[in-house]
Amino acid sequence: MATAFAATTPAARGRLFIQAIVVAVFGAISPSRAAADEHTNVATRFGPVETQPGPDRSDIRFRGASLGQVDGNASLVKLSVQDDADYVLVDAALPDPQCRHRFTLLQIGPGDEATMSQPFGDCLTGFGARRAGDKLVVQLAQEGTGQVHEFVWMQDRMKELTNVLTRCEAAQLTAASRWIPVEPAQAGRVITGTGRAWFHTAPLDECKLPQLFVIPGDVLTVLHTYADYADVAYRNPRTGREASGWIRLDRLAPHP
Repeated sequence: MATAFAATTPAARGRLFIQAIVVAVFGAISPSRAAADEHTNVATRFGPVETQPGPDRSDIRFRGASLGQVDGNASLVKLSVQDDADYVLVDAALPDPQCRHRFTLLQIGPGDEATMSQPFGDCLTGFGARRAGDKLVVQLAQEGTGQVHEFVWMQDRMKELTNVLTRCEAAQLTAASRWIPVEPAQAGRVITGTGRAWFHTAPLDECKLPQLFVIPGDVLTVLHTYADYADVAYRNPRTGREASGWIRLDRLAPHP
């Protein structure tokens, strides 16, 4: 049965993808968080990284040798981005209740190389990481504002990009850089379950479009998948209207 929905057209989705291209030319995590649970030690392809806390500072070590120290009690998050090197985000918890975090990025490898950036992202929180061209971009969120700041890896420091994004914009850019294309033979899906299956502007629950949905039995095309979501295209067979966006994978089944 055809479904009522508000207009979110392929052209509108295209504007979001163009933003990703612009950032890549400019030089630039689960979309959800940076990509993994926090740890005091993580394994990389080139050896272990660990943090050893002291009274006021934490020592960051690679293969048992110190790379440097950071203020506060540090935890480690390995970023899930494909590169010749591995990247570990150091999240240092600070005692100041008004500014609880400060970040440092480690580039581990290739080979025996290990580089530690200057501190960045004071008072922000971890959000995500993505690729833009040949650069790594770390996304950090500002609590209470819904804004996401992006920092690009530049040798031994992180340079903040001038554009400040919403959480949905940031999640969409991350997904566009890391999604998995779906083969045309496997692209046909049907909505299952009960009730409305809502479209989202990005693969985050909070990015739901309040008037755009499909219902069980509706057939659509999956273009990409990322995390728990599918990037889909839908054409209403009764009205001919088209829409695209993200729908949760658990609402989709193969179309016979």
